[in-house]
Amino acid sequence: MTTEGVTLAEEPDSKDSGKRLPIGVVLTPTIFFAAFLAIWELAVRLGDVQVLMLPAPSVIWSRFIKDFGLLVELAVNTGTEAGKGVLIGSFIAIGLAGLVHGIGWLNQGLLSYSSTVKALPVVALYPVMTIFFGVTSKAVVAMVAVGVAPIMFTFASRGFSGTSEHDDLMRSISANWRIRMTALVLPRALPYVMAGLRTAVPLSIIISIISEYFGGSVSTLGAYIRRESTMLHTVQVWSAIVMACLLGVLVFVAVSLLDRYFLRWHSSRRET
Repeated sequence: MTTEGVTLAEEPDSKDSGKRLPIGVVLTPTIFFAAFLAIWELAVRLGDVQVLMLPAPSVIWSRFIKDFGLLVELAVNTGTEAGKGVLIGSFIAIGLAGLVHGIGWLNQGLLSYSSTVKALPVVALYPVMTIFFGVTSKAVVAMVAVGVAPIMFTFASRGFSGTSEHDDLMRSISANWRIRMTALVLPRALPYVMAGLRTAVPLSIIISIISEYFGGSVSTLGAYIRRESTMLHTVQVWSAIVMACLLGVLVFVAVSLLDRYFLRWHSSRRET
């Protein structure tokens, strides 16, 4: 009866929270964002603020629509560089976490190292990257890989280091390393890896744009922002910022959808 009572008591809460979710997650932020834009628009028009200083949202939106094709092309190039960096950095980090899995002292040492790297201003390493890769897209990809690798290693290491009652079962049947990795360790680490990607992928867009500001391909958002800002084209700069924000949101949503797909079997992703 205790179990049934708990189940019956929890079901209404789960259903209620599911009904409240769209209001709390979608409606409330939308209202605040709309109010912010309205205040911004009124402040610029009533205060007679010059476009060079701060353009109104309506002006930015008009330029965004006008240059939409160009901005999409730039965003695709930036996203491609970021994606390559995430793939390289994640492959190295997850592979390294898997190799040192079970070697306690080495794993802890690499975790300390990754924590130190995460605290560094990664963009400051761009001049070093240009020595190896030149002022090219490869330097931007390398910057992204360096930025996301410590994050992915930390999350993957936590996943690989987890324990459960199934570990004893694997040892009792003398399962070899390959069976343990494929049947137990990797599925257990996957939620941590996906959580790391939800953090690393949006960050990769930021690192890419900042790195592009200093060099690399001229057909990217960072290069476009640099070029337009030097010519004092404030509206164009703001329109590129809007596209950069949209790109960050889109990649985060894409990773979240992948998370729901690959972890649909996981208890935390099952719908009540």
